Amino acid sequence: MINPAITTIISSFGAGCPVYGALTWINPNREIHPELAERWEATPDGKTYTFYLRKNVVWHDGTPFTSADVKWSFENATAKLHPWGKGALRSLDTVDASDPYIAVVRLKIPSAALMSAMSNSISAILPKHLWEGTDLTRNPHNKQPVGTGPFKLVEYIPGDRIRYVKNDKFYIPGQPEFDELVLRIMPDAAARLAAFEKGELDMLYNNALPYTEIPRVSKLPKVETVASDVSGAAIIGVINTKAPPYDDKRVRQALAHAIDRKFISTNVMPGISQIMVGPLPPAFPLCNKSLKDYDFDSAKANQMLDEAGYPRKADGTRFEFRLLWAAGDLRSTKMADVIQQNLSAVGIAAKLQPLERSALNQRGFIGEQFDMIIDSYALGPDPDIGTERLYNTNNILKPPGVFSNNSSYSNPELDKLFDAQRVELDFNKRKEIYDKIQEIIWDAMVILPLVGYSGVSVYRNTAMTNAFQAADGSKESFARVKLPAGAAAVPATENASNMPWMVAAGVAVVAAGSFLLWRRSRSGDQDPDDEPA
Repeated sequence: MINPAITTIISSFGAGCPVYGALTWINPNREIHPELAERWEATPDGKTYTFYLRKNVVWHDGTPFTSADVKWSFENATAKLHPWGKGALRSLDTVDASDPYIAVVRLKIPSAALMSAMSNSISAILPKHLWEGTDLTRNPHNKQPVGTGPFKLVEYIPGDRIRYVKNDKFYIPGQPEFDELVLRIMPDAAARLAAFEKGELDMLYNNALPYTEIPRVSKLPKVETVASDVSGAAIIGVINTKAPPYDDKRVRQALAHAIDRKFISTNVMPGISQIMVGPLPPAFPLCNKSLKDYDFDSAKANQMLDEAGYPRKADGTRFEFRLLWAAGDLRSTKMADVIQQNLSAVGIAAKLQPLERSALNQRGFIGEQFDMIIDSYALGPDPDIGTERLYNTNNILKPPGVFSNNSSYSNPELDKLFDAQRVELDFNKRKEIYDKIQEIIWDAMVILPLVGYSGVSVYRNTAMTNAFQAADGSKESFARVKLPAGAAAVPATENASNMPWMVAAGVAVVAAGSFLLWRRSRSGDQDPDDEPA
């Protein structure tokens, strides 16, 4: 599926963001910039947002882009189907599209997180004339996208490549500077890395570059590194609280003391990860920095388990611990090995169960046959969007769903605090509420954050400049990427294996770990400024 408007699958972002646009885009410093909207304004009560749209935008099929597309997308795709959008637009009342170039978003109650959700990671705009009246999950344009973005998709060969050409009618003059974009499927991480080091590829973006290789690769000559933590990426352990012994908070807290998260951060994801003390990454403005960590302390964990009424049996164990994760995720595999060793020291017998993604979803998230699931989550860009879904009682789905409140934790006091912070537009007052939220969650320990981490992308500065200006490398549209001064023309070629200018992109096509790559080409009709020096 190539449709970031209704899914959070990484491949959909990577393949879809060059095609689709949104009202705004966000940079790695969390600054919001105009995209399809030239400007916007909000009423003092925070319930009405008015977006003034660009008037020179057309869809790739030539149809004019208007506020009707915004209205239809928000009301039918973002608010109903997008996993993050359903939370971000939960207070949506309606979108007034009476003026074709003004979209007025009206909310039932204020939303402190709304502007964080207007980029293409959550609110990509779909063309109403191609989607209205169809089943959004089965519409053929999920594989043949038509957008307003800088590139048009012209070829999709499953298992091999996705090819794009420059959108000559893109609304920003001079963008994009590349004539062609090719995303190739490369499942093997070692092959991607070797190709980059040999100069066969010019870019690796987050998820393509093995995390243990980042310190070394970033030191290679003429390689630029771009890191971002806007999405709040974290690998967390979701604990199933439905049955003993994990329905006991003392047992869950003992787990937190028994697992050496500092070792995991230092050895599994060195240089780009950090320990999280609380449910929010430390880079988040709302993070409560006064929380006390659960120090790694096996003796204390043993004592807590004894006091909770779970003594060691004759074989030295107390109980089993079913630990599930996606088999293709090497990071989680290494973390699971550490956790198994740590828990053995306190008499807990960890049963490691790596599963293919579909099996993990079915057995773990939906079937609830787990004690802990290790997985990667985006906790942002605002916690109202990425974090609350993991703890709010309303998100205990029946039947259970993926990436929801899978710990089955319910706390009415916490739910009320979530409601209170959501409508608080004063940052300091909102932070007071969120500090209390974090205290409650950290004490309950229904989710153990193993590491927070930054998405790291690298590119060769002899091939391009200004890459990865979006908040996350996997959300890159490539509109703002520039050719370096004096770059030579590179003729296009149909043989991908002979492409002299290629870039590997870390976007998973399928959960098993296939990845994409793109290349640049220049035709012979360059502007004089683009000629070699």
